[in-house]
Amino acid sequence: MTVTDAGGKEHEALALNEVSLFRASYQAVKLEILVDGRPRLDELICDGVLLATPAGSTAYNLSAHGPILRSTRRSWH
Repeated sequence: MTVTDAGGKEHEALALNEVSLFRASYQAVKLEILVDGRPRLDELICDGVLLATPAGSTAYNLSAHGPILRSTRRSWH
């Protein structure tokens, strides 16, 4: 995972199955989300975000007692 903060400084960390970002103040954050260098969300204004792999999202869904849905995609990019 690579994150660029408002000051332009890059931060890197190992991320397995999920990345979560929560605000540290009362202000909302304005985000652009790229996956493998491709924009997935141009702009999101929120107080937190969770990105998860299929394995990570399945675990979150199970913990919320939600259904497990079969993927209709045959290949992942």
